Amino acid sequence: MIQRIQTIYLLLVTIACVVFIFIPFGLQLKPDETAEILIAKNYMSDMVGALLIAVLAFASIFLFTNRKLQMKVVLLNSLLSLLYMAFLAYGIFQHVGLSNYGFKIGAILPVFIFIFNVLAYAGIKSDENLVRSMDRLR
Repeated sequence: MIQRIQTIYLLLVTIACVVFIFIPFGLQLKPDETAEILIAKNYMSDMVGALLIAVLAFASIFLFTNRKLQMKVVLLNSLLSLLYMAFLAYGIFQHVGLSNYGFKIGAILPVFIFIFNVLAYAGIKSDENLVRSMDRLR
């Protein structure tokens, strides 16, 4: 289980989601010259989205005996992480405004979450192709 590279990618997705909850992803500049630090744990929808992606990624690690189901779960998780990035971008553009927003280090984590999900899917797909090719040889 742990020897497979996709397990590492899925663990990285889980870790990145948990880290995203606790580090600032932005800075909202207010008209009275104050700034509010945006952290996902302060916003229920952001925190729930990140936790859902983390739980799905962690649960899919243990589906290694059923690669087809694992591929479907990781593909669903990839789509959820893409929707999560779109949700965050929508929130920034509509509610904060790009001119009143300052990016922090946490803003890059959703991109890494999506990339690690895609890499995990590719690893599972290559394992499935390898098993199919070995079945043809028998």
